[in-house]
Amino acid sequence: MGRHASADFSMGPAGVESGAQTKRGRRPTIWETLTNERNFRWTLVVPLLVLLVIFAFYPLFYSMYFSFHDWGMQGSPVFSGLRNYRQLVHDTTFWVAFGRTIEVLVICITIELLLGLGVALLWNREFKGQNIVRGLALLPLLVAPLTLSLLWYFLLDFNFGAVNQLLGAMGFDKVYWWAPNKALFTICFITIWQWFPFSAFVLLAGLKSLPKDVFEAARVDGGSSFYTFRRLTLPMLSPLIMIIIVLRAMWLIRLMDPLFGTTRGAVNTELLDWIVYRTGFVMFDIGYGSAMAVVSWAATMVLCLIMFRQLMNSMRAGR
Repeated sequence: MGRHASADFSMGPAGVESGAQTKRGRRPTIWETLTNERNFRWTLVVPLLVLLVIFAFYPLFYSMYFSFHDWGMQGSPVFSGLRNYRQLVHDTTFWVAFGRTIEVLVICITIELLLGLGVALLWNREFKGQNIVRGLALLPLLVAPLTLSLLWYFLLDFNFGAVNQLLGAMGFDKVYWWAPNKALFTICFITIWQWFPFSAFVLLAGLKSLPKDVFEAARVDGGSSFYTFRRLTLPMLSPLIMIIIVLRAMWLIRLMDPLFGTTRGAVNTELLDWIVYRTGFVMFDIGYGSAMAVVSWAATMVLCLIMFRQLMNSMRAGR
């Protein structure tokens, strides 16, 4: 035992000295560099940045490259300068689709917010079967948008659709839901039906988190329900409302699935992303379609930056 103790005693200082030499002389491994205290936060961010560059920035810059070229998916792209953009400025079909997209955006966001707020206020009260109702409300969000649009296309069919059959049984005339003057609103209806539960759940979460003592104080002071809703509830929910507007605006500008499942851009329903898809991958004019996509992206960025600024103002005001 004495020998062991002597051996351990002799190895201890040597090991410490060896470790000190390692710290002083050995270069750290890549793993040690990535996981040290100074670099670890960047190590966590790097994978996300790599994915962002591959799946977001690379396609964006590739589209910008093609927007200055003529290419029909055969041979090499031919540089054309700003010709695609000059053509786009005078393309009434594109600007009509652009205006139609803004129209859809305004209609859907307004109705989804109003419906979502109304439903959230109802759900905020205690009632029997509330968990079942909330669970059923999630179903439209769980179905693929293309599947849902196909389902509604057959439900709203003029001859054998269930909706027109029900209207006929109730004594009303059948409605041609896919007429040129109704098709866009029918697509809006399908989109609203699927996505207004999203607004309802977000606003319900906001209502649940509001401080109760403020409302009790307002009630003691004689404030009516409408007064507390207008002066307390809405201002406190305004950051969440702006978040819903920003998210839904970004999603609605890229609205494609209801068009695939129903009109495919016919009967005055061609939207911004559909005309980009049709130009690039149906007409095989990649350069012109890329110019449309770049303008669409720029408009989306401007819109979202304006809304994001409003969101920041709302959050500062809510502090």
